[in-house]
Amino acid sequence: MKFSLITILVVALAIGSESASLVKRDAPAELEKIAKYFQDLVDNLKNVEGPELVNKANAYFEQSRAQFQPMVEKLHEQLKPLSSNIEDHIKPLAASVQAQVAPLAGMVQTHVKDVLKFVADKSKAILPPQ
Repeated sequence: MKFSLITILVVALAIGSESASLVKRDAPAELEKIAKYFQDLVDNLKNVEGPELVNKANAYFEQSRAQFQPMVEKLHEQLKPLSSNIEDHIKPLAASVQAQVAPLAGMVQTHVKDVLKFVADKSKAILPPQ
């Protein structure tokens, strides 16, 4: 029994070690790809003139706006009835919560005033008279 556990442990360690070494071998290739991507990006940005880059960015934003504007308008139209429906449900709920919280707020305000009065009285008793 002990030998089988030791054997299983040794095999597990060997498999783990081998898989870790495979990961280590693949990691430099992935890092190389990422480094090459960023180097190409930097090279492309260096080759592009400032105004040209601004024009390309503006064109991209305008193209994106033109592409997404109809979808946004359609979504807005679909959500408009939902928002008014939610508003109709929330107004009574808010009034109910406000009615329930108002007495509690008054009690908290009274307690805070009492605590502040107590602290002021005690601090007057501690401090020497002026």
